[in-house]
Amino acid sequence: MIRSMSGYGRGVAEGEGLQISFELRSVNHRFFRLGLRLPAGLSFFETTARQLISDRVQRGKVDLTGTIRCPSSLPDVQINEELAARYAESLATLAGDLGIEPGIDLAMLADLPGVVSGQSTRALDLHQDKARAEEALSDALDEFEAMRTAEGVHLADDMKQRFEVVTSMVRRIEELTVDLPQRYRDLLLKRIESLVEDVSVELDPGRLAQEVAHFADRCDIAEELVRLRSHIHKAAGQLDNGGPVGRPLEFLLQEMHREINTIGAKAKVAEIGDIVVDVKCELERIREQVQNVE
Repeated sequence: MIRSMSGYGRGVAEGEGLQISFELRSVNHRFFRLGLRLPAGLSFFETTARQLISDRVQRGKVDLTGTIRCPSSLPDVQINEELAARYAESLATLAGDLGIEPGIDLAMLADLPGVVSGQSTRALDLHQDKARAEEALSDALDEFEAMRTAEGVHLADDMKQRFEVVTSMVRRIEELTVDLPQRYRDLLLKRIESLVEDVSVELDPGRLAQEVAHFADRCDIAEELVRLRSHIHKAAGQLDNGGPVGRPLEFLLQEMHREINTIGAKAKVAEIGDIVVDVKCELERIREQVQNVE
């Protein structure tokens, strides 16, 4: 399937007091660029994350953001009774020296440094945490790919319709070139007749035929039309085959522009010139769509 380079996906996995989540975002880019923003608790997963993403994305600027939480992990509270007793003794001695009431209570002791401490009971388990991170990233990638594929379907349909329009225009150019030498011969005769209308001049049929043949040779666009049709056919095949086709399509569009420019320069007929302009406009619209394709 054709995929867009723009997409978003989110995945969450939790268990054993741990929640890991990933968000993927991507925008258009000529090449593949990956940026990671991971907390310290997920630094062990960076290499794996890069590999998993690069296996499924070939083009575009992708940003991955990871978060890690321990919502159910409450800290163990530890009280240093010995230190609290020493604080109380020292404060009582100070109060006696100053001749004031000690006024020592538990709240005051608990606020003193080192008396109360807490530490999370959740220890890092690389094996389980890596599996959970892979699950979250896989879910994010699935959602990410689904969005890019859905957008890719719309892009492919639009480009196919535009290529059909271009094909119909090329067909019209072919129809106009069938009698092009005869039309030029008639036009040349009319011009000569208007110039020698009041002068007795005998036309040289051989010379006239030579001029017409020379014009036909200079304006022959048969080869360009064949190549243009071939490029259109290949581009349509790329859209049908799917996969990362953005860069091949860019190349084919460049070749189409080259051929249609040559046709416009060689075909000395106003009607063909008008069609050439329309073809170039349609190819430009297709090129803009290809900029969004992986």
